[in-house]
Amino acid sequence: MSGAPYSLGFTTLTQEVDLPELACDGRLPDWLRGSLVRTGPAAFEVGAQTYRHWFDGLAMLHRFRFADGRVAYANRYLRGQTYQAAMEHGSIQRGEFGTEPDRSLLQKALPLRRRKPTDNGNVNTGRLGDSMVALTETPIPVRFDPERLDTLGAYRFQDDIAGQITTAHPQFDGERRRLYNYLLEFGRSSKYHLYGIDADTAARRRIASIPVREPAYMHSFGMSGRYLILTEFPLVVNPLQLLLGGKPFIENYRWRPERGTVFHIVDKDSGEVVKSTRGEPFFAFHHVNAFERDGEVVVDLVAFPDASVIDQLYLGRLRSGQPVTATGRLQRIRIG
Repeated sequence: MSGAPYSLGFTTLTQEVDLPELACDGRLPDWLRGSLVRTGPAAFEVGAQTYRHWFDGLAMLHRFRFADGRVAYANRYLRGQTYQAAMEHGSIQRGEFGTEPDRSLLQKALPLRRRKPTDNGNVNTGRLGDSMVALTETPIPVRFDPERLDTLGAYRFQDDIAGQITTAHPQFDGERRRLYNYLLEFGRSSKYHLYGIDADTAARRRIASIPVREPAYMHSFGMSGRYLILTEFPLVVNPLQLLLGGKPFIENYRWRPERGTVFHIVDKDSGEVVKSTRGEPFFAFHHVNAFERDGEVVVDLVAFPDASVIDQLYLGRLRSGQPVTATGRLQRIRIG
């Protein structure tokens, strides 16, 4: 493969290894001990089929173990249901962010709620209760052993909060010992459900539900000491089109800059939406920080002028060596 100097990062990794020591330039401090476990897309082809977007590749777990000035490395594919179905059939079986599998006419007629969602946890890792999990934007965390990297099956929430889309970037409040996240429930009347999970339980507790006619794509959210901050960028979807259509997930969304960007400030404890305010249109994947100061809620994000960065991350473009010109910049929003 020719083109961009980073093109090797968009090729399928076939090897799974367990290396007792990696070569290291310089010296790691002797006091550095522990393991860093990450996840990311690593297989971009299944049989003769190719995933279309960088965010779609099958997840691989990576473990770096630090001790005595040395670092060991191991990697294994996350063998969730998405991976197993792909290996069994030799083809892509479940829809991802920018890829839809080849479906029969009968399968295409099924609404989204009756299709098997992906559990391809290639975005983030975290802890739920006593379990380490790999996360993606569907609410199906996959448990794994952080030492051996064995896949242990789906994590089951002990509640009945409904929804199809979430974020792989939950926020942990150390003072309250509680993990926070949101869940998007598509329907005739769609809703953003904000919830919390106490550190010692698997039950989600609903904090607030915000109705929405055309839901926005939100990859993350903000959290300050008192508040949860949902940032609705003007990249939105008609739920009916998404539920009945046959396009890849993100290609159902449309950029509507005339809507502006809406910030919902929600009290963590009472669930009250204390403020909803509209600002200029922009797009972001990641919140950086949020805090309260002098009667304001301050929100830091990595912002883009629009959502075209998504189009620049399709594999065809990344592998071709075309320039990726969408560059985020740190932006601070003050909400009084």
